[in-house]
Amino acid sequence: MMSPDEAREVVSRALSFVHADHAEAVLAGGIEQSTRFANSAITQNIVKQQSSLSVRVAFGNRVGVASTTRYAEDDLRRTVERAEELARLAEPDTEYLPPPGPAQYPQTSCFVAQTVEATPEQRAEAIRAAISACESQGLRASGSFTTDGGFMAVANTNGLAAYTSESFARFIITAIGEDSSGWAESCSRDVREISAEAAARKASEKALAAAHPRDVEPGAYPVILEPAAAGEMLSYMVYSLDAKAAHEGRSAFSGKEGQRIADDAVTVVSSPSDERCPAPPMFSDGMPVPDVTWISKGVLTNLACSRFWAQKTGRVFTGWPRNLILDGGRASLDDLIAGMERGILVTRFWYIRTVDPMKLLLTGMTRDGLFWVENGKVRHGLKNLRFNESPINMLAQVEGMATPSLTGEGMFALISPLLVKGFRFSSGTVF
Repeated sequence: MMSPDEAREVVSRALSFVHADHAEAVLAGGIEQSTRFANSAITQNIVKQQSSLSVRVAFGNRVGVASTTRYAEDDLRRTVERAEELARLAEPDTEYLPPPGPAQYPQTSCFVAQTVEATPEQRAEAIRAAISACESQGLRASGSFTTDGGFMAVANTNGLAAYTSESFARFIITAIGEDSSGWAESCSRDVREISAEAAARKASEKALAAAHPRDVEPGAYPVILEPAAAGEMLSYMVYSLDAKAAHEGRSAFSGKEGQRIADDAVTVVSSPSDERCPAPPMFSDGMPVPDVTWISKGVLTNLACSRFWAQKTGRVFTGWPRNLILDGGRASLDDLIAGMERGILVTRFWYIRTVDPMKLLLTGMTRDGLFWVENGKVRHGLKNLRFNESPINMLAQVEGMATPSLTGEGMFALISPLLVKGFRFSSGTVF
């Protein structure tokens, strides 16, 4: 990864060639490191480093953008010239705003050097221990261990110059039996907090408990959604919180701001400086990432507002969430299960798609651990089900929450397991 000084030098030199009224240069890149395994053996190790410079210029409100992956003097000059040529040819952009000025950023701890410095040998050793834990239960193991890092430097002609970096480690594993599977994850900004063996034991327990799965009729059931399942549903919701779309009547949230859309116990926030789930402190244009409460005690209190829409409507700029926190309880997942009379426990979803954006109706499948719960105990595994459900309806029917944990499904988030009164499953499967 580029150092802060190197990255700042590139964006500063790019701006030195600008003749336009306004310009901003954004240099972003990082390192992707992943070790994958299948059938209880490592199959692939990948290390990829890349970066790209994007230059955005404006003559009045005619905007042009050009990019490059070469940072020599002539390459930077040609990139700026290309952006300016495109700007002169462009139609006026009625939503264009000049770049923001210098800003103060929240203190975050989203970069840990040890994560980026993790070696293939370190990842392989963790995977070896995880595979061994699965094999001791007669199961096969598949999954991946990633230790990524990223950076971004931003500078513009209004005097803003900033740099940020982040790291992300995630271990995911699927334990596979003859007719069942179980899944678990461990994720953190700090690779030293990853527990691959513990994740393997959890996945193995699920695979064994899910053996010989039974059919269940589709319909609406009480469910317990583990953090990966709840977090992925919530990520679809927060990415749909566009204020402009809502105010123009093009959103499931049109007319709902200030109204109750969830149970009183539900509060959803984004906070880059939350040490439990830290996130980068700035957006790609250099604007600081603010703390935002999206839902407060069930009430929709904020929509995601761009700089343009904030200025046009007199609202406060929020940007879009860089992390997500739904912290709703101190009970354990076992406590939620113990309190369920009859229902379904969901480990995670996959292949989610939007059916009706105006209702935020989603469809998808359960995967790697679906269980029937009766009289407070997990009784047996179930064959997977397809759901047709909205995260808005899901939050409106929350009846209980447990201690949150980190998940990387959908987005980096700290999410409580959710007990939901009625979750709609539309069809079954043969597996």
